[in-house]
Amino acid sequence: MPLSSDYQPPREPTVEPDPSPEASLATLDQVGQATVATVTSTELSGTMAMHLIEELFEHLQTSGSRHFVLDLQNVRYMDSACVGALVELLNKMQRLDGRIAIVNAAQSVEYLFKLTRLDRVFPLCRDVITALAVVERGS
Repeated sequence: MPLSSDYQPPREPTVEPDPSPEASLATLDQVGQATVATVTSTELSGTMAMHLIEELFEHLQTSGSRHFVLDLQNVRYMDSACVGALVELLNKMQRLDGRIAIVNAAQSVEYLFKLTRLDRVFPLCRDVITALAVVERGS
């Protein structure tokens, strides 16, 4: 039976390559005692998530920042490995009296935080200014 002209072969799933050690997954801007980290990747999972967390913690140690505002405006997908990595980063930061707020999370990402009840630990904010105020005042 001949194939119809509408037939399209199945597409291979796209997989983002592991970032090289030199590649940054976020742009970092210092604002007072906080760093606004705008994630540039659309997906955060597995080794990419661990690479991002290592990058952020290294910045924390060298910059004098105490807090992070994690701007997820570009992220459309986040898996449980990333959530676990964020919890690990938060634990390290809390030992240094630091805080993290999440801003501009996509609906699916925000749902993940609410489903796991981590929205009680990571404040979910609508804009960077609010998130900065939240991490600076600690509530």
